[in-house]
Amino acid sequence: MPMEDSKDIVTRIEALLFAASKPVEVREMLSICGLRKKEKILSAVKELMKKYNDGRSAIELVELPGERFYLRLRREYHDLVKRYVKKPLFSRGIMRTLSFIAYHQPIEQSKVAAVRGNSAYRHVKILVERGLVEAEEKGKTKILKTTQLLADYLGVPNTPSAIKKALMLNLEGNKEKTGNRSSEDTMKAYNFEKSEEPLSSSA
Repeated sequence: MPMEDSKDIVTRIEALLFAASKPVEVREMLSICGLRKKEKILSAVKELMKKYNDGRSAIELVELPGERFYLRLRREYHDLVKRYVKKPLFSRGIMRTLSFIAYHQPIEQSKVAAVRGNSAYRHVKILVERGLVEAEEKGKTKILKTTQLLADYLGVPNTPSAIKKALMLNLEGNKEKTGNRSSEDTMKAYNFEKSEEPLSSSA
């Protein structure tokens, strides 16, 4: 049954955004709320943005390309809560694919798959859904590059060089995965450099 009460729409959208682990498209909100006019959804989202983006909340609501919205923790609170977050956001394989894209961007998806294996297509799909990578159609393939959202997450300017540096520092700082390796060793371990043997698709 369609919902017409504006407050009901706002609270349901808030619940949806809170429960989602990825950006939510307006069309998904329309379907869940049983509405046809996206103006009502956008009006509700605008109200939520006023609530979360006034600087008094640890949560913020951001808009991404493609009429997608994402409820997330503000960057300045990441260090505060990370000690309590045990489960990583992505698997090691997805993180390697993200790092490879960031280092070589803009890069064709087919080239990423040639190095990272066929699982890269699934990785890219997840990264695009999360708003960390954007894909532009080009013939039979896609051109991949990282987004402003990833830059915000890393706390750096949205430039390839800044993102590369931040990811390198993060990888080198992860002792469980890289030990005390040099930058050159880390690049090889995470497939940043060209390799004659593509990593296994299960990586």
